[in-house]
Amino acid sequence: MPDNMERPFIFGAQSAVPKLPSIAQWGASSRFGLDSLDTIEGKLWKDWRFSLEMLGASWVIPIIEESVIKDDVSHAVNEIISKS
Repeated sequence: MPDNMERPFIFGAQSAVPKLPSIAQWGASSRFGLDSLDTIEGKLWKDWRFSLEMLGASWVIPIIEESVIKDDVSHAVNEIISKS
């Protein structure tokens, strides 16, 4: 289990491929929770759904969306871990 359940999602990558999300081009990572995924600011950030699609992890999107509806971050974490 993640050590920070309020911000259990860590998006990060590193690549010089310009078509990948900007976070991958920076070679950085950031932590997010269910409450902050749709409020990320900054012109370099792409929508989290788009970023997951571009990184080949679109299967995570419905899990996170369901967890937002349920307001249950543990559900998302457990499902992602069980399917990865």
